[in-house]
Amino acid sequence: MEKNCLNCTNVRKVVMIGCGFVGAACSFAIMQSGLFSEMVLIDADKSKAEGEALDISHGVPFAKPIKIYTGDYDDIKDASLVIITAGANQKPGETRLDLVKKKQLH
Repeated sequence: MEKNCLNCTNVRKVVMIGCGFVGAACSFAIMQSGLFSEMVLIDADKSKAEGEALDISHGVPFAKPIKIYTGDYDDIKDASLVIITAGANQKPGETRLDLVKKKQLH
């Protein structure tokens, strides 16, 4: 990619927003797929994203090379794919359908 390219897309870069159970599982599957050479993990809890990036990186020797790291929303600008798995956490006794019924907070 050119250094001065402001509107270019890196077709081999994916961003995962949300590193909970779904985000971590999706990130692992993406790492195994070999479709991307760069994956950025973003989470409100930066230490959670860092831990998942390290854990998933341990599987890279068994897959195609991929750079996995934590980032922030500035890292989205040239990604070809952004996956959002972030959402409200379930409280004890709450179902996923209960989560769907929650109103969006502003």
